[in-house]
Amino acid sequence: MTQTLIGATIHGYLLLEEIAHGGMATVYRAHQLSMKRDVAIKMLPEQLLHHSSSLERFQQEASIVARLEHRAIVPVHDYGEYQGRPYLVMRFMDGGSVDDLLIDGPIAPERALAILQQIAPALDYAHREGVLHRDLKPSNILLDANGDAYITDFGIARILGSTTKQLTTSGVVGTPSYMSPEQAQGKDLDYRSDLYALGVVVFEMLTGQRPFDGDTPYNIAVKHVTEPPPSPCQINPLLPATVEPVLLKALDKSIERRYTSAKELVEALDQAFAEAKAGASATEPSLQHALRDVLARREQAPPVPVNPPPAHIQFVPAYQPSHAIAPPVSAAVRRRKRPTRAADRVTWVTFLLVMMGGLVAVGLIVAYYLMGSGEASGSVAPTPDLAATAIFKLTATRAAIDAAQDTAPADVPEPGATPAPPQMTPLPTNTPAPTH
Repeated sequence: MTQTLIGATIHGYLLLEEIAHGGMATVYRAHQLSMKRDVAIKMLPEQLLHHSSSLERFQQEASIVARLEHRAIVPVHDYGEYQGRPYLVMRFMDGGSVDDLLIDGPIAPERALAILQQIAPALDYAHREGVLHRDLKPSNILLDANGDAYITDFGIARILGSTTKQLTTSGVVGTPSYMSPEQAQGKDLDYRSDLYALGVVVFEMLTGQRPFDGDTPYNIAVKHVTEPPPSPCQINPLLPATVEPVLLKALDKSIERRYTSAKELVEALDQAFAEAKAGASATEPSLQHALRDVLARREQAPPVPVNPPPAHIQFVPAYQPSHAIAPPVSAAVRRRKRPTRAADRVTWVTFLLVMMGGLVAVGLIVAYYLMGSGEASGSVAPTPDLAATAIFKLTATRAAIDAAQDTAPADVPEPGATPAPPQMTPLPTNTPAPTH
């Protein structure tokens, strides 16, 4: 039947997987289609449908949880029946349980205190509402994704002061490892029975094991009634000694000597850890105190006797100079006078002016060079051939002289005659003669 329910839709809840199974109920993880969220569905097994006590117990759990509204109690969203099988729809807790944390051994004191400080007010609230849990244990303390703790499974819870008949065939209900002595003996119970169970849970969280164990549930129940609890510090030597009285008081056989509330138990445990921490820091001496103790012991120590040296040993006296040695004269060190701020400003201004002048000069040189290059690249006048001109002039002069000698007159002018003016021969030039 269990396999056929996986994948089935029950009144808007799609069953995804089975996450827990016990003699009293089966728990499934389901998805609520209307709200689009995962929930936990606790359903009565089919084989218990014909047991009237099991059916009444399941219905009683639904009515009890419905009246409890506390942030550390797993809330119930819905109640119904499917093929004659009653079921509860509760919040899905995906962080496991305290029982899962104990797989790796004792829980760290800080983590244990954080869990206890969350569930203790919830347990006291249930007691004020007249509800006795009667089955408090690590597997019934669930954790969400943030690590917050919640109490669940009020399947065998009882309304204090009610006159309803017992829902079991015997007067003893609960888990033997966490039963109080009066619960194991079938006596009338009150809220201090739950506080004893909480003390067993705290003992297991801090030591990693239960105070009483045995081969059968009966042997375990007998030990709760007859044997004193073991020393938690012997089981877990890392626990401070201040914690042991707190746990032993929570596990006292007499209900009169136990704590009166879960809050009182957790506060006593927190105070025990705080005292242990303060005592450890106080017993560690500081460095200053240690040095003072060493100096005090040296002052109080008797002087060490010194034996006189043998007579045959001669001591050389220490060297004593004949004149006092003057101390070395240190040369006076001249300190440079630090320039004033005005001098610094003048220096910087002068430096900047020199730099600016240099930049201007470089700019002028570059401009002049560029202008000269521009003119050279423009119209260039032809350079006269001086050598050719000189040769031409010499040749022409020589030819003129030779011609004058050849044409000189043979006659001599008569006396009294006016001599004719000499014929001027033009000088040679490189200018070409005009043509007629």
